[in-house]
Amino acid sequence: MDQNPGDGLVQKAAAVGVASAYVSDDLAAALFPKSGINLSDRMLSNGLQYLRAIIREIEIEICMIAAEEFGLKHDIIIEIGNSGRGHSYALLQSAGLLESKNLLEYVFTCIQRVELGTRLLQKISQADLESVLIRHLDCEDAVIADAAMALLVAQSRDNGGSGLIHAHISNLPADILFALTWPITAALQKLSGYEGQELIKAAEKLLGGHDEGAAIQSRARRLAQLVDHIAGSAESPHPLHDGVDLFLARLAQRSGLSVDQLILFTAEPKMMRLVLAMRAMDISTDHALSIFGALDGSGQMLTPASYNEIDVDRASELVSQWSGNGLLQDAQRKLNTHFSGLSV
Repeated sequence: MDQNPGDGLVQKAAAVGVASAYVSDDLAAALFPKSGINLSDRMLSNGLQYLRAIIREIEIEICMIAAEEFGLKHDIIIEIGNSGRGHSYALLQSAGLLESKNLLEYVFTCIQRVELGTRLLQKISQADLESVLIRHLDCEDAVIADAAMALLVAQSRDNGGSGLIHAHISNLPADILFALTWPITAALQKLSGYEGQELIKAAEKLLGGHDEGAAIQSRARRLAQLVDHIAGSAESPHPLHDGVDLFLARLAQRSGLSVDQLILFTAEPKMMRLVLAMRAMDISTDHALSIFGALDGSGQMLTPASYNEIDVDRASELVSQWSGNGLLQDAQRKLNTHFSGLSV
């Protein structure tokens, strides 16, 4: 017997009623942002696009592995695997399974990396930016040439052009892939009504075969090590000379900070922490100003006077603190916030 159309409307109205209870949370987040970082409409759109795309890639891979390697014959699973359209996103979103701190921080680094690429293309042509790594391909040292080629291959998987963001499983950190794979597997079970072991085995196969060494960050880090240590490059890192990924890897190597931290610094007001990091690394004034100009997206300026007045020792002390244990720093921030204003 067909369901009464009115029943579906009642269910939807009930769901809307539950969701509307969170309108104050949404309004508070919009009116009272806590980070001081401006999340433009383009960045928010890219973040949503990325989440949808990576969920689609993972669910398709799980379905394909289940069908091709474990012989699963289930019409809905096969249809999802062949459709090219993400099915799990709405289910995961409504269940709150896409709101973890680690996942959202990772998505932010992805969209800010795209922003940096867009900013560079305002100062350098696409052709020149693409040729940045070519000089390393011609290096007499075959190890450096191979590392440059590996980075180019990883970037080609991720190349969506100016202002676009692509998602590829190979570029995911292992913890993010793990955090997404199991909720997606559960969503596939719910969507298909199938609870056999093949989907679980496929998820385990996907996770077991993941190689973090193929990711852009890993390959950029490898090339940075070779360029700076083996080749003994005396040239300071610069985004217009290195491109976004190699520049960040070289800067991370010299500062002790992570690439993700540096990406965050470029999104902060006036990139103040990035400026302090450059000062701590004793990057020359002219070079620091040039880097700032290449990465800035708000029309602000870094002056020689403001850069030179930064105390190098104090800057080095702060960078050392920022590069320390991330979990410890997070706990310290939360404890300081919780106990601020309370007498001991």
